[in-house]
Amino acid sequence: MFVGLLLAKAAIVLLGLFVAFQGYRAAKRERSQRLLAVAGGFTFLSVGSVLEGICYNVFQLSTLHSGLIQTCFVGLGMTFIALSLFVPGVAAETPDGVQRQAD
Repeated sequence: MFVGLLLAKAAIVLLGLFVAFQGYRAAKRERSQRLLAVAGGFTFLSVGSVLEGICYNVFQLSTLHSGLIQTCFVGLGMTFIALSLFVPGVAAETPDGVQRQAD
């Protein structure tokens, strides 16, 4: 059971970091601050999802400190994603040359 849980957590972290990496690539391609904030948020969420167990088992921190560290990482990730909703969009140019505000 323990090995299965470790494999599941590793898969979740890898999937989350893959999503973050793809978001980062899209942010650079589109020059989007919104996508960059979302990618950063997914990075913190992915790492934070397993951080409590690592802090507790590997670094021998107390349950309280391990939980506090995990909560901070997850909270920071959620903050980045929430802030991405308020970052102003850049003006997008349509094929006819007219600029419009991106959503």
